[in-house]
Amino acid sequence: MFGIPVKLHWSFSLLIVYVIYAGYSNGFEWGGIAGMSLFVLGLFFCVVLHEFGHALTARKYGVETRDIILSPIGGIARLEKLPEKPIQEFYVAIAGPLVNLAIVIIIIPVLLLIFGNDIEWGKGFISSILNLIDFNNPINILPFLLLGNIMLAGFNLLPAFPMDGGRIFRSLLSIRMGRLRATRIASYFGNFFGILMIVYGFYEYHIITSLIGVFIFLLATHEYRMVKLETLLKNNFVRDIFREQFTPLYLDSRMGEAEDLLRRDYEQNFLVFDRDQQLKGVLHEMFIIEAVRKNDLDGPVAEYLSSRYEPIRKEDTLDKIVKKMQQFGYSILPVYEEEQLIGVVDISMVNSFLRHQKKVKG
Repeated sequence: MFGIPVKLHWSFSLLIVYVIYAGYSNGFEWGGIAGMSLFVLGLFFCVVLHEFGHALTARKYGVETRDIILSPIGGIARLEKLPEKPIQEFYVAIAGPLVNLAIVIIIIPVLLLIFGNDIEWGKGFISSILNLIDFNNPINILPFLLLGNIMLAGFNLLPAFPMDGGRIFRSLLSIRMGRLRATRIASYFGNFFGILMIVYGFYEYHIITSLIGVFIFLLATHEYRMVKLETLLKNNFVRDIFREQFTPLYLDSRMGEAEDLLRRDYEQNFLVFDRDQQLKGVLHEMFIIEAVRKNDLDGPVAEYLSSRYEPIRKEDTLDKIVKKMQQFGYSILPVYEEEQLIGVVDISMVNSFLRHQKKVKG
């Protein structure tokens, strides 16, 4: 749908098993169990629409979505990156709950048309809706879908990062204090809400509530670390880590020579030239390992090199080259100043830089 794949997590099958078990343990006939299953599927269809609200709003700001994953505790739209501006993140975050509220607005007149005066507005609204629920009658599942969407919107608007409400909170903080500091504060709120849900779930024997709490706690911590890493990479440049000295290999070099250099544990990936010193490609560590496995150390480098690489500049930020490495599988990139090749950056140098920064900052 809209070019965005929707995937089911393996654990989703456990939800179907639980629905059947819950229906059976409550004395439902197969018709009632089928009605419960229909409700669950309808609710998760609303969850999918919720996630498409995020995904399509993000697309409006040039951010694509890798996929939407459904699990027993909800869905998640995995965006390729965060929107650049805080106000854009605000709109992306709030789009999901607004979809649920739109569904509520659509369902209400249908309920009025079908059930008329059976619905009590005001304090008795929820009890009157619950009285209408009948899993043996498919049309009577609509009141439950109404409540389900109200709960989805309300729950997701809690300021528990990285849920929608937490992202809205983070986006508003980011306007005044920047994304890193805002994420740190929002993640503390997420950790707090996660712990509350874990404790409440154990106290009330609600296992699902506790699992959601664990999920929120871990994701809040993980997202702060990711934003911290992203900020670090944006604030440092190729000139901070590139290596001027590197060992060139040639098209007619033997793979045994590359394997010998690899064993010295100084360089793992290499630039490959012709004898006129023109860059022709790169030799990745895994290609050398493949030659060793095939016992082809006398084979020429030309048979193993990859012609896929991109030139980078000293002024490029590290986040830019890390994205290139992740997206295209690059392990080494040539560094240029104007038209002059002045060095290389490979994945081991990036990892070494990040380890050093982690030690320096404790």
